[in-house]
Amino acid sequence: MHLLHTTTKKLEEFVNPPEYAILSHRWREEEVLFADIHQEHAKGMKGYAKIEGCCEQARRDGYQYVWIDTCCIDKSSSAALAEAINTMFTWYEDAQVCYVYLDDVADNGDPGIESAFAKSEWFTRGWTLQELIAPTSLFFFDSRWREIGSKNSLAGLLSSITRVHADVLTRVNAKSDKLMTTRVSLSVATKMSWAAGRKTTRPEDKAYSLMGIFKVHMPVIYGEGEKKAFFRLQLEIIRTSHDQSIFAWSNPVAGGHKKGTWPFALYPDYYAKSGDVEDVPSDQWIRYSQEFIGPDAPRLDFAATNDGLDISLPLRPLAHESDEFIALLSCRRRASDGEYYIVGIRLRRSVVNAERYERIDDHILEDIVDTRGEFEVKRIHVSYPLLSDSSNAFFFSTSTSLFVQNVGVEEHGFSMIDMETAPSCGLQMHDSNFVLLMRRPLPLPSPKPPQDFKGSHHLLRTVDSSWLASFTYHNSTTEEQFVVTVGVSWVQDGGPWLRITSEKPPADQLSRLKIDWISYLLKAGKKVTASVKNGGHASAGKKRSIMFDRYSVNITVYGNQ
Repeated sequence: MHLLHTTTKKLEEFVNPPEYAILSHRWREEEVLFADIHQEHAKGMKGYAKIEGCCEQARRDGYQYVWIDTCCIDKSSSAALAEAINTMFTWYEDAQVCYVYLDDVADNGDPGIESAFAKSEWFTRGWTLQELIAPTSLFFFDSRWREIGSKNSLAGLLSSITRVHADVLTRVNAKSDKLMTTRVSLSVATKMSWAAGRKTTRPEDKAYSLMGIFKVHMPVIYGEGEKKAFFRLQLEIIRTSHDQSIFAWSNPVAGGHKKGTWPFALYPDYYAKSGDVEDVPSDQWIRYSQEFIGPDAPRLDFAATNDGLDISLPLRPLAHESDEFIALLSCRRRASDGEYYIVGIRLRRSVVNAERYERIDDHILEDIVDTRGEFEVKRIHVSYPLLSDSSNAFFFSTSTSLFVQNVGVEEHGFSMIDMETAPSCGLQMHDSNFVLLMRRPLPLPSPKPPQDFKGSHHLLRTVDSSWLASFTYHNSTTEEQFVVTVGVSWVQDGGPWLRITSEKPPADQLSRLKIDWISYLLKAGKKVTASVKNGGHASAGKKRSIMFDRYSVNITVYGNQ
C-alpha cells in the first residue's frame, strides 16, 4: 500500500501501514497520477490543489500520511489496480478518518434536502457508496476545505439522500463487528438498492465497486461489460450466502414481460424498489414453511449451473394458467399496516412434464400474505431462456468453445476498448487472446421419432442461433473503429458465424445476425478480416460434433503500417 507523506508529498510503500487519513472525492481534469506525483510538473496540474488541501487538513488532525486514489495507485500496473479494487473497502475501513471533498459545494452552511450539499455529484457515483459506508469517522468539506459536518451528525440527511440506513452510517448495534449491520443483518436486495441509479465512468465498475460491501473478491476484467461483471458479482455472493433476496429484483421497464428471462438481475438498477426486502433467516424460513406451506422443509442450498439456477421453492399455479406459477422466496417486506408479506416471483414452465422454468413478468414482485395450503415445495431448475417453443422438448447440453486470437491488431494501432458477452457465455483471458465457452441445451427427438429418423444427430427442433460476444476495437491515432460480433448457429451442420461492422449491432438483432460479413476495409489500404477453423485444422462448415465443438477464430488486421 502506497501512502503520501503530508509534508514531503512523497509516496512511501508499506506492508503494515501507519495511521493515515483517506480522501474521497470526484475525479476531475488533470488529476495528479502515480507517475506525476514526484515530478516537478505535478504542482502545475489542476488536481494538485486538492492534494495540498487534503494534506493540510491531515496535518492539522495530526496525521503524517494520507491515501488518495489518484496518486497512490499505479494504474499502469494491472496487478496493482486489481489489488486496489479488491482491497479498496478495507483501506477506507481501516483509515483513521475519511475526508469527503465536495468541489461542487461552495457553502458550508446548514445543509438540507434541497441544498447544494444534497445535490452534489458525489452522491450519484458508484465508488462513493463504499467510501461513505466503510469509514468509521468521516467528515464532509466544501470546495474551500471548510467543514460541513460529520457522517454521524448528518446521518438522517445522508440516509434520505442515499437510502442507506442511518444505523449503518452510525454503527448502531454493531457491537464487536463494526460492519455487522452492513454486511450481515441487511439483505442482499437492500444493499443492492443503495447502488441503484449510481453511475460510473467504466461500466464494469458498477459491479466492482460493490465487492467490498458484499465482502467478496473476484478478478477485474475491464472490457467484459457491465452485465457480465454484475453477473459474476452475483455468482460470488451466492457462493457463501443463502439469502434469496438476491432474486427479489424487478425490471424497471414496466409491462410486456411474458418473454422468459433468466433468474439474475442484469443491473443494480433492477433493485431500486427492493430496499425494503428483508432476508428471512434459514431457521425461521424452515419453521414457517413447515407451519404454513407443508411438512416438507425446502432445501436451503441453491447453485448456478451452466444454463440457470437449481433451487427449492414453494410453487402455486396462477389462476387459469396451469403453466405459470408464483414462486415464494425466503424473504419478506413490511407493508404500511405493519403486516409482513412474503416476496414472490412469477415463473413459467418451459418444458412440459419437467421441473424446468423461466422467469416471466419480471417487472413484478408479488406480495403474498396467506400461504396456507396453496403452495408445494419443489426442487426446480430456473433456466436461461432458450426456445420460443419448447413444448414436448427433451434437452441435453451441447458445448462450443472458441479460441479468439488477435493477429496484427496492436501492430496497426488498434486496441480493444469494449467487450460484451452473452450472460451464459464464459470468458477466459489468455494475454491478448481469449476463449469463449458456451453451453446451450438442444432438443432431442420426441419419444416417437419419425420414420426418417437417422440417429442421434437428427434434431426435430433446434435453437436457431445464439449471439456470443461483441468486441470493439479502436485506433486512437486514426479514430477508426470496428466491431467483431461472434455467434454460433445451433443447426445440425452449423457453426460459428462472424460479422465485422463499424458499430455494435442493436441488442434486439444480436441473436439474429447470421450473415457472414468477414472483412472490413480500413483507412490507408488496411483491412480487417475474421476467419474460423474447426479445431484449428478444418473448415467451419465441417459437420459439428454433437457433444463438444472447438473452433479457432482469427481477427487479423493487415496492410501498410
